[in-house]
Order: sequence, then C-alpha cells, then structure tokens
Amino acid sequence: MNGTITITRRDRVTIHTYTSPPEGWLVNTQILEGPTKLVLFDGQLAIAYADEVAACASRLDKPVDRIIVSHGNPDHWSGLEVLTARFPQAEVHALPGVTVLRAFGEFALGKLRPDFGDKIATRVTVPSRAISVGPETFDGASLEFREHLDAESNVQLVALLPEQQVMLAFDLVFAPRDHAFTLAGNFDNWVTTLETLKAMRGYDAIVIGHDAPTDPSAFDATVAHLKKAKEIHAASKDRQSYANAVKAAFPDRAQGGWVDFSGTMLYAARPQPVTSSDSTRGSHG
Repeated sequence: MNGTITITRRDRVTIHTYTSPPEGWLVNTQILEGPTKLVLFDGQLAIAYADEVAACASRLDKPVDRIIVSHGNPDHWSGLEVLTARFPQAEVHALPGVTVLRAFGEFALGKLRPDFGDKIATRVTVPSRAISVGPETFDGASLEFREHLDAESNVQLVALLPEQQVMLAFDLVFAPRDHAFTLAGNFDNWVTTLETLKAMRGYDAIVIGHDAPTDPSAFDATVAHLKKAKEIHAASKDRQSYANAVKAAFPDRAQGGWVDFSGTMLYAARPQPVTSSDSTRGSHG
C-alpha cells in the first residue's frame, strides 16, 4: 500500500485515517467504524489511492452505510468514481451547498488536469443526498454535523463525536508542519471560524483533511498561516509572487506545492460560488 493508515480508537468508534502519499497531496479519507457498519468521509484525489481506501474498508468486513463529502474541492471527491463503484449501496451525502458542485467541479478538475492527467476523475460525482445539520447517532455513538461558510471552501462540514472527544475538522485545520490551502481568499472569516472551533472544549483529537490527525495546537498554527497569507495576498500582484512570499514566510512548513496551487486558484477567474440558500433549492431529501 502506498498510503498510510492512522488509527484513532475510542469507546464506541474507531477512526481509520487513510493518508495518500505526498504526490496525492496527503489527502485523507476517514473510515468511521462502529460496531456494525462504516461511514466513509471523502474520496481522495487520485484514483489509485481511492482504490487503496476501498481495499482498506473492505478488509474491515462491515457494510459501508454511506459516503460523506466534507466540501466541494475535488481532491476530496475525485476518487468517488472508485468508491461508488466498489460500494454501490452507499449513497453519497454532502451539505446542501456541496450537492450542486458540478460547475465548480468541472472547472477545478480542469485546473488539476495538467499536473495529474488521467490519474484523477474523468467526471464530477455529484452527491445525491443532503446532510441535515444537527445531532444524530452513528451505530450508537453521538454524532453532530455543523456547517461553516466562507473558509477554505465556500461550504465546509465539521463532524463532531463529543463522547469520543474527536472533531473531524477536515480542511478548516492544517497540521502545524504543513502549509494550508488558501484557495478562496476567505481569510478573515476562516480565522473567525477557527477561533469558534478552538473554543469548543473537550476535543483532544482533531482529524483533518490532509496529513495525520493532530491536536488543538493546530488551530493556532493555521490561524498564523492565514493571517500572514492575507497580508501577502493584499500585497501580491500575481500567483507567483503570492506563492513565493508565503513559502518564504514559513520556510519550515512542508508541501509548498499546495501554496503554488492556491496561488493558481486565487488569481483565476472562476464560476460564481453557490450559496447555501441557493443550493438548498436544488438539493435532494
């Protein structure tokens, strides 16, 4: 296996975090394992690594109840081509603002194609079921979904397992050793969101969208990156000057390619984002 697995064990739930190799952007798929079933969060960037996720989930020998997409950026859903074929009984769920991602999805795949070619999806897999924000249960464990807008992406899921002391923050939080993706330029609101999450006590494991699970120190590390990136963005004339300055400001952080791609997206003309209220009208049950 090319990727790695990190296991977070709790009383009623075990989280298997599959992390792709660096060439797959260290994208995570979370396999949430309960006593009788599984839920998968996110679907990888590269098709080959989605294959590895499917193999890992199959080895657990429990049915996949559903697949959840945390947000609309294609590094988290490109591999759904594989996962939906391997687990056809599992519907794809997302927040209403993500269920209508087709226009942005095709645009973003086009931006990735020069670097990844046929290693990524040939089409956009659009989620078919909308997540309802609020508390529910997963195989006997408390689970809560929250929606946050205008941060790393325009619509972002957070999943809380309060009894297990685990927060699935996805791309709202980045490991202190890595750069953050700053694709949409939502610096101020993203910082405010992180301050809100940091104030939520009792979560000692922070499961993120890229790289291994981390701890609450990652909140401050991500805020520091965003505040400096905001300053640099305001002073930069193009994507290259932005990327160079961010990497120079954080010379000890890894994954400089993420900054390069962020610059490409920040300075690109893109389809108009869909708001949560707009998307609700077109979502499914």
